[in-house]
Amino acid sequence: MFWKKLDLEVSLKPFADHSEAGIRAVGQKIFSQWRTMIENAEEVSLMFWAADGSEILEYNGKMEDRFEWCKWIGVANPHGVSSNVPPDQKTIHEHPRYYMENPPEFTYGDFKRVIDVLREQFREMYGRRLRMGATFDSGPEFAVSDFKYKRHPEICRGFCLGGKTFVCCYTTLHADDRSYAGFPQGIPEGTSFGTFLGRQAQRYLTDMGFDYFWLSNGFGFGMETWGACGAIFNGQKFNPEEAHATKEAMFRFWNDFRRECPDFPLETRGTNLTTGMDLASDATPTREIYREVHDIEAPVNSPWAALNGDFGMELAGWMSHMAELPKGKGYPFRYYIHDPWFVNSPWLDRYSRSPYDIYLPLSVTRLRGDGSVEASNALHLLSIDDSYGRMPDLVPVEVSGYLYDAECTQADAAGPFIWVYPFEEYHNEVYAGRRLEQIFADDYLIRGAINAGFPVNTVISSTNFVKAVESGVEFRDRVLVMSTIFDITPAVLAAAEKHLCSGGRILFYGPARGEAIEKLLGVVPAAPIEGEMVLEGVEAFSKCNAVRHLPVYSGGPLDCVADPAAGAEILAEYVQKGERRPAALYRTVGKGGILWIRGTNSFEIQPGHYNPTAFAQDRYFYCEKLFRYLLGRVGYEIEFHKVDPLLPDDCMTLRWHANGLYLVAYSKNTTGDRSFRFPDGAPVFSRCDTVLRNNHALYHCERAVNQEGRIFVTGDDSVITCRDVPQCFPGIQRRIEVDGLKNATVVYRPDVFEGMTFNFSSGKELTNSSLWSKSEYQAELVHDAIGPKFILRNVTGMLVISRGVRCEACASDR
Repeated sequence: MFWKKLDLEVSLKPFADHSEAGIRAVGQKIFSQWRTMIENAEEVSLMFWAADGSEILEYNGKMEDRFEWCKWIGVANPHGVSSNVPPDQKTIHEHPRYYMENPPEFTYGDFKRVIDVLREQFREMYGRRLRMGATFDSGPEFAVSDFKYKRHPEICRGFCLGGKTFVCCYTTLHADDRSYAGFPQGIPEGTSFGTFLGRQAQRYLTDMGFDYFWLSNGFGFGMETWGACGAIFNGQKFNPEEAHATKEAMFRFWNDFRRECPDFPLETRGTNLTTGMDLASDATPTREIYREVHDIEAPVNSPWAALNGDFGMELAGWMSHMAELPKGKGYPFRYYIHDPWFVNSPWLDRYSRSPYDIYLPLSVTRLRGDGSVEASNALHLLSIDDSYGRMPDLVPVEVSGYLYDAECTQADAAGPFIWVYPFEEYHNEVYAGRRLEQIFADDYLIRGAINAGFPVNTVISSTNFVKAVESGVEFRDRVLVMSTIFDITPAVLAAAEKHLCSGGRILFYGPARGEAIEKLLGVVPAAPIEGEMVLEGVEAFSKCNAVRHLPVYSGGPLDCVADPAAGAEILAEYVQKGERRPAALYRTVGKGGILWIRGTNSFEIQPGHYNPTAFAQDRYFYCEKLFRYLLGRVGYEIEFHKVDPLLPDDCMTLRWHANGLYLVAYSKNTTGDRSFRFPDGAPVFSRCDTVLRNNHALYHCERAVNQEGRIFVTGDDSVITCRDVPQCFPGIQRRIEVDGLKNATVVYRPDVFEGMTFNFSSGKELTNSSLWSKSEYQAELVHDAIGPKFILRNVTGMLVISRGVRCEACASDR
């Protein structure tokens, strides 16, 4: 089985017919449509979007009571300024509509019957228990909420979607004399929201027969969980003096909630941002939540990449949240196929039935303290019904196949680039009131680099990194990606220097402040500069070299210069009125090397806004691109060839699976080309054609690729085709044909090695004996940190690689 847990998310819209027959008809469709995923999961859940969680807040223990449910399309509680047009012309954010004419009412008893019938039906079909999940959302979108917006608006502080609309977890309630299940005499003045929600949830979940509780849209992880601003950052200024108190208030919510609702497992959506961004803007105690809150899962990947195309934020955010995990827990992947509220079905429209938001996040992985790989172990599908309660068969048929394929080829080894994430350091620094600007800037810089094509797929926390190195794990043939903030952690720098001494390479990013990091990078302090300047050294990459460096978003001013005695090679420089500051440099250390990118974030947050506004790309060079531009210094060359330089860059990852280097790439615009050269040579991806030019493999951009790389070539310019050909005879398991080679050195990395026999021929004849006879080409077998590889030299024309095992059917051919 692939998945430890499968969560199928569904609203109540498909269950307009409350009869048992009606419920069973919907259940039959759900459990049949998703059979492939169900049969490949140890546990299966239905997670219900019944409303917005107000049904829990309002619950008074009476099954006959009606509740407001998610019968709307659009924002059910609009707060923004309404346009001056007739209601039928207003947007669904201004004026919600019913999803059907005369939608039915729901009582708690009706809903419980849905739960009970579906659980019984699932057991009949699969012989297993179906878990049931309830949801709480902090926002105004899904169902009308008198509790949030009329009786208790004091709990709302977040400003997304107009006004104070999002519930802040660490607020307190005013007195209320209504009767609630957990508070039959009413709510006393000053009751913490954690206490109230916890007690209500305990009664509701128990009475309704739920098994776990989902906290949505960043609830519990900040005040403003959709935006870059928050309780300790207003977009213009950080307030570090408020960090400790804010952290204590937020963590008090979790303690209050768990005291009242102690045993139900908790699953979380998390914010749209990274751990570092959450800390710098909201002092979010993610570390303490993971360590001390009982039975909680780490957040899933954000679905916002489907909405705004910010895949750098999705991947960086998810990696930062999985760097450390709650004890005994894995990390879940969530895929956005339908939207039950806003008239879009991402698989069919936003994604145009292209699987890039499956392959990109599922190529990401984390490393444990022993250096082993841990892949995602749970799958959420949001949601299996659309805004009208429909469940088109096409969607599960197509999506299941891509999910299955992505799971089959998940990373099983650390990728070429390993992000060493300062999970512990970021928490310590924020709560001490230090370096908030750098922490904010660091994670935004990685987010921007990923959006510009930096192919990182692997994360390890700094704590696990030190454990791994101290236990003898070597990250040979990998590039470590590290923040300069590790100047405060001698154990991390010692592990990094050990990697360098063994011949490893490190890509450092961020400002260089502190004696240890300055010495390692080969820089010394200098007078600070900021504002408008130019970037020299990028002329080969961009026609525009103006840069705008704003210290508040970019880790402070530019305040160091290269130390001439250190012997570093300056690769790019910021220049302002004759003053020069290194933008990137390379320095040899021991047997290894350091590539340092100072970086600046190409955005600002305008007053009154809660998210960044990017600088005009036709006016300013985006320094986040330096990560990809300079990868040639550490053995990887990735170039984009665009018909217009202002077109967006591709987003991609590189991962190792079964000794093969897989490329996942997403092209927002498919009119261009991309070229690659890796340490083994130019990758000739399986089942692809490429132009080999100057030992770079050129490919036309496609919307989404998940390409297997086992053949790498260095040689004369040529047009090369790589394809699988029929095995033809018993015992042969795979044949790969590579044609068009010219005076080439070929590296082949087999997907299976132990117990295998290999043959390398010109393809003049493919007979049974060709696998067992002597190869036409001599192959040198070597082993590196990744695995075995064969090296063949002076190959021209066609190369056929056969892999197989001896079998009885082959005996007559001896």
